[in-house]
Parts: sequence; C-alpha cells; structure tokens
Amino acid sequence: MNRYFKILDWDSRFFGYKVASVQASDLKHDKLVKILSDLKKESCKLVYCFVDPADEVTNNTIHKLSGMLVDEKVTYYIQGFEENHSLTSGQIQPYTITYPSARIKDLALQSGIYSRFKVDPGFRNNEYENLYTEWIVKSVDKSFADEILVYFDDNEEKGFISLSAKNNIGSIGLLAVDERERGKSIGKKLINATFVYFINNAVGEIEVVTQKANRTACAFYESQGFKVKSITNVYHIWIK
Repeated sequence: MNRYFKILDWDSRFFGYKVASVQASDLKHDKLVKILSDLKKESCKLVYCFVDPADEVTNNTIHKLSGMLVDEKVTYYIQGFEENHSLTSGQIQPYTITYPSARIKDLALQSGIYSRFKVDPGFRNNEYENLYTEWIVKSVDKSFADEILVYFDDNEEKGFISLSAKNNIGSIGLLAVDERERGKSIGKKLINATFVYFINNAVGEIEVVTQKANRTACAFYESQGFKVKSITNVYHIWIK
C-alpha cells in the first residue's frame, strides 16, 4: 500500500471508475506529480485530497496542479445538550418503513445541494443523485444509520434527520427540511428530537459535518449550540 494514497474500494465500485484519496501534509510539487503518475498507472480517474487549511504548501501545490477546491468541510460538535420542552413535537416519529418513499428521496437530494458531488462539474453520470439516493436507502434500512426521525404534517414527510452513534459519539448524517417548509422551526424540532434520542441512548457528544459554503446550515447549527471542531479543505483532481 502506498503511504500517500489509498484506493477507495466502495467509491470505485459505486461510481464505476477507480477513485483514490490522498492525505498528506507539506506536499510539494514533485511529490504530488509522482503520486498522480502512480495513480494514473493504477488507472485511477479521480483523486480526493484532504488538506489542513493551514498547510499552505499542500494547498498551493494542489492549486497549481489544477486541483478543484470542492468543499471546505466543517465538522461541528456539541456536548452537554438538553431537551427543549417547548420544541418537543408529536409530529416527529421514527421512520419504520424499510425503503424510502419518493418524498424522502426528494428530501435527501435537497439536503445535498452544496455537496462536492454536486458542485464538481467533472461528475457527468448522475453521481450526486445516485450517491444521495444510495445514502438514504442505506440509512432507512439501518445500514448507514441507527435511526431516522421524520417530521410529518398532514401525513406528509416535511423533513427528516438520520442518526447513528459509535463510542459514545452521536452523528447526524442527513438533515433535510423541504425547501417550501423552511422558516417553520422544523429543523429546530428535528435537532431537539435528536437531543432527546441521544440523551435516551446515553450519548454525550454529537457531531455533524456540513459545507462552509452552506452558510444557512452553518448558522443553523451554531444557533443550536454547535461549535466548530475542525475544517478540512477537500480537493478533487481528475486524472486524464
């Protein structure tokens, strides 16, 4: 195994072409050129590069080699959270169906409009739509999530949140509120239901990842008490 890159089996199988990731610091021009050359020999088509924003050398190197900054990935966290009884809603229920409805699929796609898989024009085979559909399908069948909480109104799904936990750290996967229903505190109610769920499951910390470009999402999480844990620059390099 090359210590600078890793072939991503799941991504490669799902997209139908070979995908790799690179995580390295102080990565200079000659070294990245060598990595890309080695990946080309491996018939790799796409490379994800994950870089500390403070690492000027690596960021500049990737820029010069036509890497596209597709995401400034922000990880938020919260500890010591409590239920807000004023936001407790009987309209939020666990999703008990084992396959997502068309409505839930649509909400999942709405949740990812700032995703790097949507903003990168190099994706030309519906990768974004296929990926987010797979994400919600696998979340609903509990492969990717432990629980799905759905906000219902007039027997229609207006929003949902997917949750999982590992080693006493909870994780929010997807959070979606229908674009026509925003401004009605649905997101706040879903976050409050998340707090209740994790309190009941003895989880003391929650993390969620979003995009810095999604200012609405960042402002929302911060308004709910989440703090920034880390920021990572994510680049895509397409190998020709």
